[in-house]
Amino acid sequence: LISLFLIYFLALFSGIYSSTIHNTKKERALSLFLFVLYSLPSFWIANLLILFLTGGDFLNLFPSQYLHAPDADSYSAFKYFLDWIWHLVLPVFTLTYGGLAYLSRQMKVSMLEALNQDYIRTAKAKGMPQQRVVYGHALRNALIPMVTLLGGLLPSLLGGSIIVEEIFTINGMGKLSFEAIMNRDYPVINAIAFLSAFLTLAGILLSDILYVLVDPRIKLVKTKL
Repeated sequence: LISLFLIYFLALFSGIYSSTIHNTKKERALSLFLFVLYSLPSFWIANLLILFLTGGDFLNLFPSQYLHAPDADSYSAFKYFLDWIWHLVLPVFTLTYGGLAYLSRQMKVSMLEALNQDYIRTAKAKGMPQQRVVYGHALRNALIPMVTLLGGLLPSLLGGSIIVEEIFTINGMGKLSFEAIMNRDYPVINAIAFLSAFLTLAGILLSDILYVLVDPRIKLVKTKL
């Protein structure tokens, strides 16, 4: 959930910024950087982070395993929370960078399409400030594809990421699903399948509701069966 929030938050702003500096050296450099991020496999990055940032012959900045220190139960509530956040830094980064690169490109394309519409040209011709044109008019229409993608991401929360969980020794949903399948634990498999179906439907419903908030032209109306 933290990773998805960071992906969308950073992708929105990087996509908007890229669309406003389109065909410049800065935009090309940003696109190259995001393309390189997207091409790096998560298991390789995770192992590099453990090698260089968790001790040994290099920096010892972050823990490499679990979500808490072995003696975390003796911590105060605030220290326990900080310990949890500190353990999450590397796994969350590993889960975030690839999705950020992909969604930021989607946002950039959507913003460029919105900025080329006639009503945007009219707003610019009237002397409207650039920030108001981008954030007040183009952004809402550009968010529609992002809302569509958001609806399909809810089931992925349940699936987790078995590779990242295995590398950082985290007992997450991906690892639970894999172990249930290998052990033929049918009640757990059925429960995960049921929750996945429920989250898929919830994601579709959430997308429909967000469409109304993003685009005033879309309305929810009652239909007779």
